[in-house]
Amino acid sequence: MRQSFFAVLSLCLFLASPALAEREISGQISVLERMALPDDTMILVDLVDADDRVVASARRATEGQQSPFDFALTGPAESLLVLRVGLRGMEDGFWLSEPLGIAPGTGDMDVGSLRAIRTPLMGFASLLACGDQYIEIGFLPDEVRLRLNEQLITMQSRPAASGAYFEAPDNPATSVHLKEDSAILRIDGAELSECRLIRPEIDITQGVWNISAIGDSPTVFPSRTELVFYPDGRVTASVGCNRMVGNYRRHGGVLTFGRIASTMMGCPDEVAAQERRFAEALVRIDGYRLDPENRRLRLTAAGETVLQARK
Repeated sequence: MRQSFFAVLSLCLFLASPALAEREISGQISVLERMALPDDTMILVDLVDADDRVVASARRATEGQQSPFDFALTGPAESLLVLRVGLRGMEDGFWLSEPLGIAPGTGDMDVGSLRAIRTPLMGFASLLACGDQYIEIGFLPDEVRLRLNEQLITMQSRPAASGAYFEAPDNPATSVHLKEDSAILRIDGAELSECRLIRPEIDITQGVWNISAIGDSPTVFPSRTELVFYPDGRVTASVGCNRMVGNYRRHGGVLTFGRIASTMMGCPDEVAAQERRFAEALVRIDGYRLDPENRRLRLTAAGETVLQARK
């Protein structure tokens, strides 16, 4: 009887607990380039929280439709969020909107039309929070790239007494000075509000990932496989025989791979087949999910898990 009482009490408390409030965020994605997008183009919608951690994402094929594209995504209502929308085509076609801050609120929100701009490689793109404006910054060898006001600004490393200093080579009045998590950003001499560099406390660039499954198939000798992401956008991999090297781009929960080169050693048939499945999976990937507590990484395509890895 006592056990039954506590079971009923627990059920009542569960039913009485308020569910986390959610809201729908909707809008349109437009691309201004005069071109026909291929049928296999994917629509990317991504929400991260104020610490640049993925909270929601959606993927769907355009199926031959052309710009503009409607989108809708459900996310937590009581949190500050950052929205990105874009398109990913094969052959490294990639268009992405600038990050848009979404203030907490209880009602559904229509953000209107967002323009997705063709975006080059930026490596592991982080966020600069400058007041209520969010700016993407990507770190490449000896330079950084910023996306701001539909422009891509490249700055090169310069000597600094402290921290890291980068300056536009053709315009010294445009610069960014990074000191730990703070930044001073100047555009044509105008200084933006005190900026803060946001990177997830735990991210995919920390450590070596052993690939445990490709699609539904466990890998052969997973301890001999590895996948390594570098903050400057380089990636290396091995799935049992050949070494592979290439590049990737990460924007919030959006993750795609560029061209991958490989050594050409002869491999056992089973391992060679595994390498082919791995290469085919990389082409499709458009997102990821990271579980730091269980040290697990899932790489996804159109919401489907296509690669699994663990530390």
